[in-house]
Amino acid sequence: MTVLDYIEETNPPEVRQLLVTAHHFLQETLPPFATCAIKWKIPFYKLHRNFCYLNRHKDHFTLGFPHGYKLALRPKILLGENENLKQVRYLEIRSIEDLYSETVAEILQEAILLDETLAKNKPKRKAKWSRR
Repeated sequence: MTVLDYIEETNPPEVRQLLVTAHHFLQETLPPFATCAIKWKIPFYKLHRNFCYLNRHKDHFTLGFPHGYKLALRPKILLGENENLKQVRYLEIRSIEDLYSETVAEILQEAILLDETLAKNKPKRKAKWSRR
């Protein structure tokens, strides 16, 4: 299944159109090396690591960040902290205006910088054993 297949299977049509718009928005906003693929049955966008995902719901979709707990707190905007989600934070997107808001742009830029920082600070793995 591709990301476009996932979107095409979405009902109702209003949420499907929001997902189409979000997919194009992310492709335009993220750095050119970003990739997208279905992982864990939903679309994930990857920069250096799994960066964000889209998850459809009955009347909206969520734009989630797997390492969102490291983003600046934004009560009632960046959700998940009070839901026993250890690391994930997400935004509920209910309209195109929500998607193209200044808040979403700020969170995406912060998340891009976080992804780059996490990639640079990633500890080097040591081989468990080596051949001599």
